[in-house]
Amino acid sequence: MLLAKLLFRYLAPWLLKRFVQKRMKEFDGQFQNFEEENKGGQGRTYGDIRVDHIPQKEEPQKGNFDEEYVDFEEVNEDEQK
Repeated sequence: MLLAKLLFRYLAPWLLKRFVQKRMKEFDGQFQNFEEENKGGQGRTYGDIRVDHIPQKEEPQKGNFDEEYVDFEEVNEDEQK
């Protein structure tokens, strides 16, 4: 029982701190790789925008005139009675 208390009090925080530090180093390394890959030596600075794909504009559809305009009048039900 006493040994378990000592382990949780001293060993667990140390292990957790060590685990977090390792993960931080991993993420930092990944971030550095990401920056190097995306910069690509093109002289871009922070905030520059790069567009990789510009979609083609769709032409408006021609000849499909099956719809009709229907004019309507509002009918007041009180006047009909």
